[in-house]
Amino acid sequence: MCAKETSFRVQAQQASVEMIADLLLTAEREVASFYEAIEKKYGPEEARKAACDWIEEVETMNWPAEGTIPNWRHVSIVAVDCLASRVIERPPNL
Repeated sequence: MCAKETSFRVQAQQASVEMIADLLLTAEREVASFYEAIEKKYGPEEARKAACDWIEEVETMNWPAEGTIPNWRHVSIVAVDCLASRVIERPPNL
């Protein structure tokens, strides 16, 4: 009985590790695409800052239930909003 329970736990842990690895892989692809798009338009310095904003948003987000993919689009939108705040000149508040 103990061997079956241990086997189940090991399988569950392996599934969790595989799921985390898949999430990290998709996150890496997303931030790389995001960086590349920003770099083409605004240069490497803004791309680096935008990628940092992207990563900071990932660190603060609520992760979805097991088996679902996080909303990377939301992460990118938040990071682009930060970028826009840096690159768009705003008129002084009147």
